[in-house]
Amino acid sequence: MRTPDGLDEFRWRWMLLRRPRTEWFFLLHAATRPAGFQDIRVYGRDGISDARLVWKVCHQCERGVISKISLSPEVQRQGLGTRLVDRALLDGPGYRWTTSSQSPDGRAFFRAMTARTGAEFASGARTCEHILESRPGRHKPILDRRFHGARR
Repeated sequence: MRTPDGLDEFRWRWMLLRRPRTEWFFLLHAATRPAGFQDIRVYGRDGISDARLVWKVCHQCERGVISKISLSPEVQRQGLGTRLVDRALLDGPGYRWTTSSQSPDGRAFFRAMTARTGAEFASGARTCEHILESRPGRHKPILDRRFHGARR
């Protein structure tokens, strides 16, 4: 069995046991600094990463940037990318959002996200100096409670 990055085998097995019907596990590597990288990775029960979203938010300037979104071909067009972007938007509702350069599929995806959410997602647009100057640094992963609510 593979173990997700940043988790020990015991903790991963414990997550699997506590959530026997969960298909995907959303593990958040929260930023350690203001305007720092947030990284959420989606793992299947096999411990293999199916998707990833990396973003930054500056609350001072009310800006957000999606730095990376990737989904394995097996999970594309199942709403997973939409759920990930929606999660990032929770950190900066009403903020001005940009993205890194986009592939043709990415452009189509972000056009659909713009139509659905009203956020612009301008490709390659300049962000604020706080986001540009932030350094890497992330906490160990935790199960993102926004996807995995309290156990019933």
